[in-house]
Amino acid sequence: MRLEYIQTFVDSAQNVLEGLIHSVIKTGSITLKDSLSASGLSATVFVAGGVEGRIVLDIEPGLAKKVAGLMNGIDFDHLDHLAVDTICELTNIIIGKAVTLLNNKGFRFKTSPPCFFIGEKTWHGLESMCICLSTELGDIKVMAAIKEKAAAFV
Repeated sequence: MRLEYIQTFVDSAQNVLEGLIHSVIKTGSITLKDSLSASGLSATVFVAGGVEGRIVLDIEPGLAKKVAGLMNGIDFDHLDHLAVDTICELTNIIIGKAVTLLNNKGFRFKTSPPCFFIGEKTWHGLESMCICLSTELGDIKVMAAIKEKAAAFV
C-alpha cells in the first residue's frame, strides 16, 4: 500500500474537519495493522479500479454528534438517523475530495457510497494503515486497506 493514498485521505479529513469545527486538528503517527477495526461511528467506503480496498473513518460518538450538529445547525443528544446520515455525507465530502486529488495525479479508481457501523467492528486479514486525528472534541481515525492492481498509475 502506498503512503500517498492514506496521506491524501488524512489531509482531506483534516482540512474538511478544521473548516467545520474551527479547531486545530493534531495528526498522530501512522500505524500499520494486520486487521482493520473500528469502535465508534464508522463510515466505510469501498474503492475499486486501479486499486481495491476500503477507507474507514471511525469517529468517536461525541465528536460525531458535535460535527453532525454543526452541519445541521442543531444539537444532537444521541446518534439518530439524521446524525448518522450527516456523518455519512461528511465521509462522502472527505473521500470525494481525496479521490479527486488522487485522480488528478493519474490514479484511477472509484468509490462506493458509505456504509456505517456503530460500535465494535473488525475486519480480519486486511492489512491497513491508521492515522488518528485528535481534536478538542474527540478523535477520528482514518484507516485504509488498499491494494494496488496492475497499471494502477496511468
